[in-house]
Amino acid sequence: MNMADIKNNEFQEIKLRIKKYLELENVSILVGAGTSFHLGAPIIRKVLELEGLKTICQTSVKTYFGEDGDPSYEDLFNCLQADKYLKEKKRENADDINNVMVEMQKWLFKNCDTQKTTIREQYADDSQLLNNRYYYHEAFVKKLLQRPNNLKRANLFTTNYDMAFDYALDNLGVHYINGFSGIHNRCFRPEVYDYDIYYPGQSVSGKVHRAEKVLRYYKMHGSLSWVATESSPSNVYGIKEVALDGTFEPNADKQIMIYPCVSKKTFTLDLPYSELFRQFAQAITQPQSVLFCIGYSFFDEHINDIIYQALSIPSFTLIIANFNSNEEIQKLKNLNDPRIIVLDPDDSKQTTFVEFVKNVMPDLYEENEQIIVSETMNKLYPPQETEKKTENEELNKEGNESE
Repeated sequence: MNMADIKNNEFQEIKLRIKKYLELENVSILVGAGTSFHLGAPIIRKVLELEGLKTICQTSVKTYFGEDGDPSYEDLFNCLQADKYLKEKKRENADDINNVMVEMQKWLFKNCDTQKTTIREQYADDSQLLNNRYYYHEAFVKKLLQRPNNLKRANLFTTNYDMAFDYALDNLGVHYINGFSGIHNRCFRPEVYDYDIYYPGQSVSGKVHRAEKVLRYYKMHGSLSWVATESSPSNVYGIKEVALDGTFEPNADKQIMIYPCVSKKTFTLDLPYSELFRQFAQAITQPQSVLFCIGYSFFDEHINDIIYQALSIPSFTLIIANFNSNEEIQKLKNLNDPRIIVLDPDDSKQTTFVEFVKNVMPDLYEENEQIIVSETMNKLYPPQETEKKTENEELNKEGNESE
């Protein structure tokens, strides 16, 4: 058996294990920046390392973090939001802070627009991406939606601001419940997360059937399409979802909702983030739950705390696929807990999003067919008979050679 055969067998074994977990009652997926990396979306960490932001943010970084400060984008944005809030409370002018925040949002809006980003060089020859840049997002969603319809809806959580999964879901015609309601005036309403979609009753008894192609979708850190507006009777929480049709751009009056605004994780999160984190905790702490973390680097302490809490439940399973390990993922791996499955972070064929979709994420219909074929062949040719047949063939071969 050559190395290619060994690799194929390894992938097949992993796929069968993941198939088993995908068919559990409660399935949640948490995706991070790694799922948009191939599209050219930036990995947003240190703000001064982000091209185009250093000049804009340098003064603010020194103000809040000192001469040697090296904060993340989110940490700086947090400080600006907190400082702006305090100045407004004191009735002081906060225009200088607001201007920096708007410029940071414009940078994010421009660089995370996956409709315009340049596909990474290593994927430039991928014919699937050249034809449809959301091909792998769509393939992932299609495989996820192959779960039996009698199971609970799958939950898709993302820490990404970009719209890659939004576009993929729209392209596939998937109904996704994302906490907003309305057509022309889409407003955040937390109760929407408890809704579902059914076909009308087809009989006198009024039995209804759940619609297929429905997903619960949560953007944990906000979105490029979420805008903060004034509260009103029809929009109690002051959060609106806008269409990114090329006419919208963040400004002082229309600031996009990104990242939970807290200075410490111990502070209370405001809406919509408090509701999103509550939904996440509720989803993964159900009995017989599995959480797939794909392209998520475990850099969010709020989310990590909820995951660690879920590990106190015996029936909870955590599966991690993230290319390149880090201290937090290694810490989880070192626990040697059979409920924590960490795919090889050094093997790009397993843990980059594109290769995970191609090689690891099972096609449930295809896998079911393979299992049926395998069972049929095992019945037709039981292992003992196969061994005898092989022995007879070898004896006949030896006899022919001796002649």
